Amino acid sequence: MLNTTTRFLRCPSLNSKGRPCGADLRLVQKSASKQSSSDEVFEVTSGQLECGKCKARFPILAGVAVLVDDVGSYLINHVKGISQAVPDSDIPREFLSDFLEAKAEIQIEHIEEDLEAERVIALYLMNHFLRVKSSAESKGPIENWWKPRTGHGSPLIDSLIQEHWDHGPFAQIEQWTEKLAQSRPLEKVIELGCGVGGLASVIKNQFKSYLGVDSSFGSIALGRHLTLGASFRGKIRIPNDLLQGPVSLLPKIKPASGFDGRIDFVVGDLENLPVQKKAWDLSVALNAIDMLHEPSLLPALQHELLKKDGVAIQSCPYIWHESVAKQLRKEIPKDIKDSASAVEWLYQREGFKIHEKVDHLPWLFFKHVRQLEIYSVHLFWAQAAGKSV
Repeated sequence: MLNTTTRFLRCPSLNSKGRPCGADLRLVQKSASKQSSSDEVFEVTSGQLECGKCKARFPILAGVAVLVDDVGSYLINHVKGISQAVPDSDIPREFLSDFLEAKAEIQIEHIEEDLEAERVIALYLMNHFLRVKSSAESKGPIENWWKPRTGHGSPLIDSLIQEHWDHGPFAQIEQWTEKLAQSRPLEKVIELGCGVGGLASVIKNQFKSYLGVDSSFGSIALGRHLTLGASFRGKIRIPNDLLQGPVSLLPKIKPASGFDGRIDFVVGDLENLPVQKKAWDLSVALNAIDMLHEPSLLPALQHELLKKDGVAIQSCPYIWHESVAKQLRKEIPKDIKDSASAVEWLYQREGFKIHEKVDHLPWLFFKHVRQLEIYSVHLFWAQAAGKSV
């Protein structure tokens, strides 16, 4: 974590009524390294953040601030990602025994719901940092990362990737933020569910400060490595032919060589964000609303984060769990029959005015040389106004 990031952070510790403390956090017991061009910005590699009000403490592990209410449970539930980036000796003593017990029970599974699994993180890494145009222009077979190293590739997969890969949600958001920045300052940007953080690099010319928040420790650690140049213990690998393993190809992704304090990433719970409220000019949430038990929480959270007339960007293919869809159908008007209209209604009810949208944007998910998933993404940008009655 960068020392300058503390100004954006607030205590997520819950009181007896289940409400977050929300007080300022300060650095304590820190160990730092210097990779910045500014004398005022440095990387906090380990230490703790302490609440000035309730005195709750939150660890910084391998440069990643863990800002959740129940740190012990988080370390156990995310042991797979944490153990790949953090040596056991750095785990806080009070949590070490339970952490080591959980670590001993780690299983290598082909389950893509595990957001700390190396393969799952690799799949998102590809969307965030790999491009087709730059690969096609380079010399050498390794650059065409979607093609098999030996044998013949699929002509259909090749044509779909060539046509659509570079024109997904990131490209559309880049266009929108360029346009928005011409008419309003996007000084402070927050991304909810930022994953490995690739969007920050795409839109970095449009903001002064960016903070990414995600629940996956492994994603945040990798994102900080690629975007800020923070240290990273593991190898960066992506899928190719599964005969060689779930992730086997080393892509040519060059990590950043330093930072200037404008971009950072922290671990946090989407439903209990450890950040300032009413402070952000732009809030982005990609492919997150269908992961919440209560989808209406997302527009409420984004509205709470934004300054007056701030902008929210929302994007999702709406892969609802049936239990979530069932509850959502009870909440929305009966004349609304599709997911896109339902989500637009939720945002409008919260006081957002939708300005521009795309109903169907192809989003490709490369699983391996013989499997390509295609999602149709609905995305829009909306401006915060008064909440409707």
